[in-house]
Amino acid sequence: MSEAFTESWYRLFLRAFPSDHRAEYGAEILGTLMNDSPRRVPSPRETAALVTAGFAARARKAAEGPAPWWADGVHLGLLTLALANLAYNIADHASPWWLAASAALVVALLRGWALAALPLALAVALSTGRAMLLGTEATGWSPFLGPAYHNWVSLTPFGLLAVGAVVLAVSRRSRDLRTRPWWWLAIPAAAFVLTYAPGFGEYGETWQLVRAGMEGVLLLAGVWATTIARSPRWALAAAIYVLPGLASALTNPPSSLRYTAYWSALAALLLIMAATGWRRAAKARE
Repeated sequence: MSEAFTESWYRLFLRAFPSDHRAEYGAEILGTLMNDSPRRVPSPRETAALVTAGFAARARKAAEGPAPWWADGVHLGLLTLALANLAYNIADHASPWWLAASAALVVALLRGWALAALPLALAVALSTGRAMLLGTEATGWSPFLGPAYHNWVSLTPFGLLAVGAVVLAVSRRSRDLRTRPWWWLAIPAAAFVLTYAPGFGEYGETWQLVRAGMEGVLLLAGVWATTIARSPRWALAAAIYVLPGLASALTNPPSSLRYTAYWSALAALLLIMAATGWRRAAKARE
């Protein structure tokens, strides 16, 4: 392989580091990697170390952001709920108007626009809860509205979405919320593929496996980030996402052993993250 290819390879994975870190140390890191590769062949070990160190730097930078840990955790938790809502609306073949409102909420949270997210989160919560709040006749009020749920447990994530949006909007630190990367949109993109691509079907076996895989990867990443950065923000975000589904599973126990194992795994990862965040935060205060 040519030296140019190896340098391009390392430059690609150097993007795992935050941009300011790359600007200050990128040339030095790249020079060291190239000097340590006399055969000019990319090293899998060095590549893995580059990615690991880069994401560790991103975790530490996130923990040192201008927003307090609780606001950042609530923000991330609301984003995961909004993404899940959009993914399920895609699978449910919701109306274009409702998909647009759900997508707008995701974009507002991605950009850290707390005031813009507030009316959208309230609209989602009120629409999904209209049957419980106003009676079953409200279910068919308009084709432009989203699904209407008929029990309070199913409405828990949407209630959290509304309450969290209010908390962020009224907080004096709402302007300090950071912008989230666009790669989060891979979640609704995967939902679209699994719903409309030939050979797949909404809520089928592949859908469930992809969902469980994404959740597992994100929660494991949260455990790792908590260990590195010593911050409970990821545990708070995970609790906002996991606890409503866990409450539903406890209220209506799943009939399948597979789903019991699934919820048990999510609960275990949440507990590990919470315990790690608490211990790390306690050590940091010592």
